[in-house]
Amino acid sequence: MPFLDAEQLKKRLDAMSKLEEKLSFRIARLAKLMETHAVRTLGEAPLSLTGYRIMMSVELFEETSAADLGHVLLIDRAQISRSVRDLMEQGFLLTRPDPGSKRRKLLRLSEEGQALLETVKPAFARRQEGFISALEETEAVALNDAIATLTSHLAQALEDTGKADTDSRG
Repeated sequence: MPFLDAEQLKKRLDAMSKLEEKLSFRIARLAKLMETHAVRTLGEAPLSLTGYRIMMSVELFEETSAADLGHVLLIDRAQISRSVRDLMEQGFLLTRPDPGSKRRKLLRLSEEGQALLETVKPAFARRQEGFISALEETEAVALNDAIATLTSHLAQALEDTGKADTDSRG
């Protein structure tokens, strides 16, 4: 960063202060920090962060479709498709036809995928514990409540907007 005189520094600090007043800016910044931290937590694992999230979700659901993962993880269809293909090529995911749908395939972890997930789980458990221990119990409860409230608010706003978009298209 180039040298700033006192006036330029004050201007930048004022601008940062105004940005920090915006909750959406602070949340987006926190999300980026958490993403960067998660990538570092993966370390040398032959896995992208999206791949880790997919594998973790597949493990929890035991078996699910790529479309369902996209909805749960809020990842677009193209990225899910690429990531699932990569994980299958690496031998971490297996598929089988969905008996309820001719076109849909169900995903599950392979033995290799489960083994890889087991190697990164301890680091992610320590990461989660670090987040929890950084907060007082009342702060953790309040944060969880606030996240639930904002998530619900945004989901409802997007649903209402989607209905309006659909209604205006005829």
